[in-house]
Amino acid sequence: MPKTLATAVAALLFLATAGVVKGQTSGTRSPTAAPQPPSASDLRDAPLRIAITFDDLPAHGPLPPGETRLEVASKIIAALHDANVPPTYGFVNGVRVEEQPADVAVLQAWRAAGYPLANHAWSHMNLNQHTLEEFESDVTHNEPLLSKLMEGNNDAWNWFRFPFLAEGDTPEKNAGIRAFLAQRGYKSAAVTMSFGDYQWNEPYARCRAKSDEKAITSLENSYLAAADDSITYSRAVSHTLYNRDIPYVLLMHIGAFDAEMLPRLLDLYRSKGFQFVTLGEAERDEFYLHDTDLHQPPGPSTLEGVMAERHLPFPAHSTPAPQLDTLCR
Repeated sequence: MPKTLATAVAALLFLATAGVVKGQTSGTRSPTAAPQPPSASDLRDAPLRIAITFDDLPAHGPLPPGETRLEVASKIIAALHDANVPPTYGFVNGVRVEEQPADVAVLQAWRAAGYPLANHAWSHMNLNQHTLEEFESDVTHNEPLLSKLMEGNNDAWNWFRFPFLAEGDTPEKNAGIRAFLAQRGYKSAAVTMSFGDYQWNEPYARCRAKSDEKAITSLENSYLAAADDSITYSRAVSHTLYNRDIPYVLLMHIGAFDAEMLPRLLDLYRSKGFQFVTLGEAERDEFYLHDTDLHQPPGPSTLEGVMAERHLPFPAHSTPAPQLDTLCR
């Protein structure tokens, strides 16, 4: 289902105005971590790093005619393997297996490839629209499936990705879910780079159904352009805040168009100088302290959230082509 950084930013703005988030103007987000800013030589020599993550396993978005969920997953796995991307987290909504039991093959293929699975809540529930108790139940409902699939690696599925990146629309709810997840040993899988990839999957299925190759070419071009813009944008924000590139965590979805475009997308990141790292490697950076240690006080989990908290102007950022909603109707 669609999810954007806007939801997270709105929640963080609420927390900031409520006085829950205490922002710092140094290169970190918390007074508990305040190292010296990197030197010019550090900035010049530091490699660009990015961890790729996939949400909504085993099923996201509509399928083009004749394509299966397992074929979508197999394309993604092959592209990751061919690009030597290290073990890549897939965040699971277990309800999809309940709806379509055969789709468990997607999760099994992910594991057979050596990739870990983690919790995205059972039904992709939006915390901002439900009670804390309802959301906690949705989280725990997902755990037996993950424990079974990750047998022998139970310490690896302790990452949680908030559906819609919604971390609570009140200070009490935000603090409550952090305490709950911390008690259960979770770390939060933050998102610091996204280009709304999910928006291309539905029009792609429509255009494939109509065999509209011209429209599909348009989708390909706009998808890569949006990804390219998101790189420039996220790097500009990171440098505005910290005078450096943090290791970025990219949000992707297991959609049919994502599978089709992934080889070219990975080539794009490589051409920009990025090294692919694991989620754990990326979130060892001090920026993610509030996410990896949920005993910490609440703080922004996105670069946009920190910018909003500090009332800094955002860099120019293009939006997807408006014809996505109307293409191939």
